[in-house]
Amino acid sequence: MQSTKAMKQKGNAAAEALLEELKTAARALGFDVREEELLRDAGYRPRSGACRVRSARVVLLDRRASVDDRIEALSTAISREDLERVFLSPALRAQLGGRALRLATPPAG
Repeated sequence: MQSTKAMKQKGNAAAEALLEELKTAARALGFDVREEELLRDAGYRPRSGACRVRSARVVLLDRRASVDDRIEALSTAISREDLERVFLSPALRAQLGGRALRLATPPAG
């Protein structure tokens, strides 16, 4: 039986691998992926995400954000793209496909 620490390390390694795959896919889709320490100020909390800088499409990732938050920002940015143009692992493609369906489905009510 694996210890909790060993299972956590295995989970962190899987999350890091997923983050790297997302960065590679984002770059292949034409995004400039930047990991920076986003400045915080009183009453202002910056978040990772996609933006345009002149004509360049950029994804800014806060280096201090958790791996899960950076995965979320990249997933959101590329889920709106034509993913048939890039190689994605089946697991990542399924994860992003589900995200695209959630984004396209209007809220009930």
